Amino acid sequence: MKPVDTIDEMLIADVVLEEWEVLRCRRLKFSLIRVHQLEVLEQFLRKKLDYDLYAEDFTEDLAEILEDNLPKDQADAAQQLANACARNDSVAVDKVNEALARIQLDMSDILYRAQVRKAKELAQKYVRREPDAVTLVDEIVADASVSIDDLMTKALAQRLDNIERIDRLISIAESRRNTSLREIDRRRAVLGETLRRSVKEVEDAEFQVVGSTPTRGKSAA
Repeated sequence: MKPVDTIDEMLIADVVLEEWEVLRCRRLKFSLIRVHQLEVLEQFLRKKLDYDLYAEDFTEDLAEILEDNLPKDQADAAQQLANACARNDSVAVDKVNEALARIQLDMSDILYRAQVRKAKELAQKYVRREPDAVTLVDEIVADASVSIDDLMTKALAQRLDNIERIDRLISIAESRRNTSLREIDRRRAVLGETLRRSVKEVEDAEFQVVGSTPTRGKSAA
């Protein structure tokens, strides 16, 4: 910026601080929206996931529990027993229920935890726009006769007050920054124009960083 005196330095510092506040609030807004979109998507998937999609997670969890709690001479068979139980083999289901009852666990709790974990994993992959996850989630959403836009709108509606408060903070910070820029314009028009270009470059770069986050480098626009 090449300030020529202390006043220039103070005005430039004001613009930098106020622009940083604008960017910080915008990132906060973006993060808040993403968090609640993810929560809504997870809740939806948790209710709609078919057993086949989290059967492997359930089997792994069950095998680990059985290995830790079956008698030593049966521990090696834990994986086979878990596999048979996951396939709904009646003999295996009875054996597993007996083993779980001894440690005061219920098979439905293990199923639920596996379902929740799978829903969370799938939602996160969808937000990152991983192709397989996008295809699967879109199919699940379509089968439920809703749209992904409906779910995202619901997420925003639940936190609209918070988003509006952040928008007000952004407006205040932008107003202060613009006031400082006008003060600089009155002192040195060339410095003011240079600062405005720098602000625009910073905001363009910020948009690319924030916008590319869900797609790992691909433009969200």
